Parts: sequence; C-alpha cells; structure tokens
Amino acid sequence: MSRVKTKRTPAAQVRRALFDAARVVLARDGVKGLTVRAVAAQAGVAPMGVYNHFDGKDGLLESVVADGFERLRDEIRGVDTADPRVRLREAGRRYRAFALDNPTLYRLMFSGSCDVDMVGAEALVALTDLIRFGQATGVIRDEDPLSLTMQVWSCVHGAVSLELDSTAPDHELLDNEANYEALLGLIERGVRP
Repeated sequence: MSRVKTKRTPAAQVRRALFDAARVVLARDGVKGLTVRAVAAQAGVAPMGVYNHFDGKDGLLESVVADGFERLRDEIRGVDTADPRVRLREAGRRYRAFALDNPTLYRLMFSGSCDVDMVGAEALVALTDLIRFGQATGVIRDEDPLSLTMQVWSCVHGAVSLELDSTAPDHELLDNEANYEALLGLIERGVRP
C-alpha cells in the first residue's frame, strides 16, 4: 500500500491563521464566543492547532491582547509632527479611534484578565515619550512625566470607556466627538507650564 504524501501547511502559517481567526471571532462574537472550536473553524484547522500553537484559549487570548497593545502603542508613536501640542492631541484622537474600531478588544485589553503587563507598559511608555517631548520643548510643565502620563491616560481612557459603554448621563444626546475634542483641549490646558 502506498501512502499519498500530503503537503503540510507550515507552522507559521497555521499560527497566523489561528491568530487572525481569533481576532475575527473576538470582534464578531465577543469574548464568550471566542472558543477553541470557533477559532479553529474560522481558521480552517483542527482545534488541536490552538493547543499546539498557543497552549489553548488563554494563550491565544494573551497573544491577541498583546497584539492589541502593540497596535495601540504604534498608533500613539505614529504621530509624526514637530509640534508637541498637535502630537499629543493627535495621539489622543488615535487612541479613541483605536478603541472605537476595536471595542471588544479594547475592553479586554484593560480588563486585567490577560497577563500582558510588559506589553501594556510599553504602550504607556509611548505616551510618556510624548509627555517628555512636550516637556523638552517647554509646552508641558516640568513634573514627573509618569505622573502626567497617568493623568492624561486616565482622562482619555475614562472618556473612551464612557463612550463605548454608553454610561454617560444623557449619552444619546451627547456629541461624543465634540466632547472628546473638548477633553483633549482640557488636557492640553491642564499640562501647560
């Protein structure tokens, strides 16, 4: 009896397919819908692939969340202008856009349910770098940059979370974009020397 050799998909392609499938399933079905079977079916691979490549659902979730923080960091760092005020404001806009484009992922990233502290900290460093840049040019007050980072982040994260969860009073009457732009102005005034 002769065996027919089948061409195996390279491991890196399977891993990528599972990862991409997990992002699709998470966005479409939420955290509860992100099961090993759902991801495997979306990727077109056997469920065992999730265990082989990610150590199961938890490892897959951590990879997706870590990637979310990396993408958020890249959005913040991607602002390319010499004006520190414009840079800080545009980073704030990109932060909001990322959250609105990825609401389920955004909530998961800040839920504390995944062990991705180092990657999350790197995203925060991107904001601290913006604060330091503003301090070096004299438009942001000379205080502890990490403390200012936490204050700025608390503002934008709070506003975005309220918007995503529609928990602000009279949220249906609120112009979220105008409110957020006003918040960015408040932050800009609040960090001035």
